[in-house]
Amino acid sequence: MSPNIPDLNRATRASGPSRNRQAVRSILTWSLIIGAGIFLTHILAPEIQVLRRSMAVIAWPQVVLAAIAAIPMYLIKGCYHLSLLDRIGTSRGSWRKDLPIYLQAQIVRYLPGKIWGIVYQSQRMSGNHQSSAVVVANLWQMATTNFLAAGLVISLLLALRYSYAWALLLIPVVIAVEWLHRHPAMETWALKQLARFLPRLAPLAGDGPLPPMPWKGTAMLCSEWIFYFLAFACMLHDLVDWHSLFLIATWYGGASLLALAAFVVPAGIAVREAIFIAAPQVTQADAATLAITAALARLVFLGSEISAALFASVLNLGRRHERQ
Repeated sequence: MSPNIPDLNRATRASGPSRNRQAVRSILTWSLIIGAGIFLTHILAPEIQVLRRSMAVIAWPQVVLAAIAAIPMYLIKGCYHLSLLDRIGTSRGSWRKDLPIYLQAQIVRYLPGKIWGIVYQSQRMSGNHQSSAVVVANLWQMATTNFLAAGLVISLLLALRYSYAWALLLIPVVIAVEWLHRHPAMETWALKQLARFLPRLAPLAGDGPLPPMPWKGTAMLCSEWIFYFLAFACMLHDLVDWHSLFLIATWYGGASLLALAAFVVPAGIAVREAIFIAAPQVTQADAATLAITAALARLVFLGSEISAALFASVLNLGRRHERQ
């Protein structure tokens, strides 16, 4: 029995810091969620009557149509992610099998959190892809999509608030994304830097420069936004004018970017909505309108993610049965 005692002691000591980190993370997560909830209650308390009137005019068929319109956005995100995996990893997987797994992992992040979504995806794809490749693909996709999103949000907000000429700022942003795809030296350098802090990534960093991403990579990133704005157009049709619609949709994207700072909160729950409602001067809309829009947007995009995952899973099962 004695040889097992040192191992038990080491395991006990190792679990201590891990439990402490988990406790701190939980406290921080719930503090942010509760704080955002209190802020939302404070802002919306004087708008209760307006909120009731706004809820009464919601056209639920439009909400369902908006959720359907956003489904291609998540399918495109999945295809872009699998393109990254094929470039980064040492082996190529089956998109038919991997797409449902990626989309399911995006839903997992709503429950335990973003990290568990990556863990789930890594475990499910372990037969075809290295866990380190899955982590890097998620990180690089997040960096690239958020860079494009930041440029789009800033240029459109300036264009919609001041002059449409500001929309031209989006051109150099798209060119920069395409340059990064065509010249992956930045990706290779970032991978080597990550390997310094995460030794498990060292094998990936030592495989030489990554191959360039075809032009379809940039096309996929840009086309995601078409379906994003299409979802808002369906959701807010006849409720606001077109200028306000694009302004609200753009600012919701901006709030989503700012909510990334609260990375411990699963999918930015409550934090994104608090940021969105906290700046009514950006959209020149009242707090009640923004609150209803934020709630509907959360419902629409969550429904779209679940629908996209179900669609890809059913398609995968159907093709499997056909082969059998």
